[in-house]
Amino acid sequence: MRYAAMIAGKLGWNLAQRVSHRAGEILQFTVSIENTTGEEREFQVWIGLFSLEGSVITTFPLPDTFTVAAGATTSFNLSVKIDYSNCILQASLYDIETGEMGAALQTTLEQPPSVVDQVSPAIVGAMVVGMIGAIIPKALAD
Repeated sequence: MRYAAMIAGKLGWNLAQRVSHRAGEILQFTVSIENTTGEEREFQVWIGLFSLEGSVITTFPLPDTFTVAAGATTSFNLSVKIDYSNCILQASLYDIETGEMGAALQTTLEQPPSVVDQVSPAIVGAMVVGMIGAIIPKALAD
């Protein structure tokens, strides 16, 4: 888990620094919210998507609010449809009572290679081997 902290709590998630994600698919991950105060708190998680150059694509809160007991940690499995790839995904913890927004966690969503991209090196390799196989016997015969 990686974490970002603020006065009232900490937000963590199980996403790596880089994640393979095809635009329009559901991204599944686990968030952990730790309430570092002595009172029950209600939190919300905000999502931000940014271009690799840093321009804002979109920001939105997740529809759920999370109530966390004093000094407790709660984890949730989330499924979020992300319509973009080759972008930066950020998540921030928002304390509903105080209006404080915590430092953001960040990961890069990378478009996975297409089937053609994955197969192309194998096809090129097979063609080279085939050409060498055709040239060597001919050269040896001469």
